[in-house]
Amino acid sequence: MTRLAVSGAGGVIGARVLQWLAQSFDVLDVDDAHRSGDYDLGGADALVHLRLTREVTSDRLRRVLAVADVRHLTLVSSASVYGAWPNHPTPISEDLPVRPNLEASWAVHHADAERMVLEWSDAVPDGAGRSVAILRPAPVVSSGVGGPIGEAMLAAAPIRTGSDDPPVQFLHVDDLASAVVLATQRRLSGVFNVAPDGWLSPGELRALLGARPKIRLPMPLPKRLDRYVARRVGHAAPEGLLPYTRYSWVVANDRLRAQGWEPRYSSAQAFVIADVGMPWDDLNARQRQYATLVGAGAAVAAGGWAAAAWLRRSYALR
Repeated sequence: MTRLAVSGAGGVIGARVLQWLAQSFDVLDVDDAHRSGDYDLGGADALVHLRLTREVTSDRLRRVLAVADVRHLTLVSSASVYGAWPNHPTPISEDLPVRPNLEASWAVHHADAERMVLEWSDAVPDGAGRSVAILRPAPVVSSGVGGPIGEAMLAAAPIRTGSDDPPVQFLHVDDLASAVVLATQRRLSGVFNVAPDGWLSPGELRALLGARPKIRLPMPLPKRLDRYVARRVGHAAPEGLLPYTRYSWVVANDRLRAQGWEPRYSSAQAFVIADVGMPWDDLNARQRQYATLVGAGAAVAAGGWAAAAWLRRSYALR
């Protein structure tokens, strides 16, 4: 059985992927094995790096790559590296340039990790036989717990800012795990989106949310959105989410499907499995009414400000 080194497998999602890998490989968790900050890959022939921990930094990956003498590397990145922009195609293919939104440090760090891995691959002479597979999953979710990005996007599902109403995707953790196994077993080389077939349209998402009230916030409220999401997930959450809730960043899975991968879950199924209820489910009628009035009042205030500004400009032109 092939010896496989795995790093960055902290958290529930990483642990689940690790379980899948252990069914096909002799797995060494190098984070458990390392001492004094030094990493030993134990003679492994391949390396998988899972960037699914809550501390999204490049330090761990940099230390692992410094000692990685392997023939294959699979990096779990994120579809967020494409950024969320109003001119994006729907869906996004792997040919689109990497352009993460700078306010989303987690997306920028994923892009930095991809760059580091490609530099590591290019550092060996031609013909050395190194292969690198970069996987870019849609927001990853599972029953009750998801990856940091997946959790945040679930929490933000009822929120709409202005008239923005983009489609969304959710990837079940088992579909990510099967993609990691395939990429490592077949020593795939290149960039591959990992996503379910299709996505949830605004109408489909509304149907899944059911009677849960939609929260519409005036623009711009990036910090308020970040605080809301952090309260919803109950711990530190990725910041800079606003553009990722305003614009589409759903991705196509054709390239990975052509390699024999098939998702078991749709976005709708993954959402239903992972959704544990939004804060509205825990509010009584008075609290819901208050929250609705606050949102409406903020929208009216924003509208009044815009009207006053228009009147000032109109009088200035007379």
